[in-house]
Amino acid sequence: MLISCAACNSKEAPEKAASAPAPAKQATLTAAPLPTTQTNTVSTPSSPKQGNAAPQKSSESKSGQTVKKEAESITYATHPERYGGATPPPSKFNITDPKTAEEHFSVGVVADNHKQWDKAIEEYKQALELKPDWAVVHFRLATDYSKQGRTDDAIAEWEHAIRYDPQFYKAYDLLAAAYRRQGNLEKAIEAYSGLLKYPPAQIGAQYQIGFSYAELGDRQKAREHLESYRELALKSKKEHETPRFQKALRELQKLEQ
Repeated sequence: MLISCAACNSKEAPEKAASAPAPAKQATLTAAPLPTTQTNTVSTPSSPKQGNAAPQKSSESKSGQTVKKEAESITYATHPERYGGATPPPSKFNITDPKTAEEHFSVGVVADNHKQWDKAIEEYKQALELKPDWAVVHFRLATDYSKQGRTDDAIAEWEHAIRYDPQFYKAYDLLAAAYRRQGNLEKAIEAYSGLLKYPPAQIGAQYQIGFSYAELGDRQKAREHLESYRELALKSKKEHETPRFQKALRELQKLEQ
């Protein structure tokens, strides 16, 4: 699946977000437990014979390789919750007395669908009481806080989201944008740096980081990141034709004087 990045395509000034891949519509999300690390065990007989030791070791090695391959195969299609998405809800929804974290989450999503932010927030909070490390719920709670103008609360929840899931790129993006709006450029740089690990968002992240350092007066780091942005832009099909590419070139000329 092709994942677009608002930061990579944005033609706005650096105060705009360096968006990571857009999640599936939140209106259609439902509970989807985050993937957990599975521990592979190999059963051994109570009295193993020496001749069986080598085959068993080989089995353990193959099992470890399988786990490694599975970890490397995480994509938007296989693990949408890492990118803000989740599985669509069932066509019929009849949860009236939620008990589990998943049920509270589902009720919260339905409330979001009807723009009932207060109810959604309450349901997400109850879900987190039962499952505090659920990154997707922290993300959605932060988004609803942001809609209500509760920026500090939103920032706290986005921070939780990336702490529990370091690959939650959309959370890095919105967190960085929130810090930038507050004028906290150091924290914005820290959040944008999380996007440097994700290739589709690298162009926009380098651009944002470069201009943030320029505003802070750190000419060397600003030049380093803007030069990285220029290199990536020249390798892309359309980025070097955008207004922000020209803006970055002008800023580099100023930094080199």
